[in-house]
Amino acid sequence: MSMGTQESEIETFKRLITQTYPTGIVSIVSDTWDFWKVITKYTVTLKNDILNRQENTLGLAKVVFRPDSGDPIKIIAGDPDAKPNTPEFKGAVECLWDIFGGTETSKGYKLLNQRVGLIYGDSITLERAKTILSRLKAKGFASTNIVLGIGSYTYQYITRDSFGFAMKATWGQVAGQGREISKDPVTDSGEKKSAVGLLRVEKTANGFQLFDRQTPQQEKAGALEVVFNNGKLIKEISLADIRAIL
Repeated sequence: MSMGTQESEIETFKRLITQTYPTGIVSIVSDTWDFWKVITKYTVTLKNDILNRQENTLGLAKVVFRPDSGDPIKIIAGDPDAKPNTPEFKGAVECLWDIFGGTETSKGYKLLNQRVGLIYGDSITLERAKTILSRLKAKGFASTNIVLGIGSYTYQYITRDSFGFAMKATWGQVAGQGREISKDPVTDSGEKKSAVGLLRVEKTANGFQLFDRQTPQQEKAGALEVVFNNGKLIKEISLADIRAIL
């Protein structure tokens, strides 16, 4: 999602919806930069494209928006402490309802148009799930408007975040042209903001320091070494070696 660049993010959505996955269900990470812009503006612009997607053999043609940062309860069901009538106050389900509408279940709960949906596939505990569904119920929305997943929240609660480790692409090349890429979700506290572009790491008196947005020449001058390139392992290091370094 970053490779398409922030300026062309809506074109990335359009390409995924109409060309790459023109039929069936497609789930799209939507919080790379501004989830609320995606859920309230891109959806309006792409509404006809979304509604006109072709059904697959199972009769499915749904675009599923995927937030992946911030408080999932507030993102999905709304934040009562936010400014009234803002997207943050309404939550993603209600925002989609305002744009696409839907139907009612036999029990009188609102069900989103079958062409759109939501998935929060990470960090959902049983308590969070109960709170999300109860808040949706209070607003008159059916539980089937959202798909929930525990993701990295295993039963031991040991995740990549336990060690502050996540791997993200920061630079890519398209048609021979380099692109600086990054993510910086507005729904996050800032922890998910990534470095940008080519990276250089230098050893200083205070330990290793990261410099981003480097030139190719600057990148090669740092302490980082090529380990894996074009499908080949360039430098092999054992777990024992890593332990010795640490």
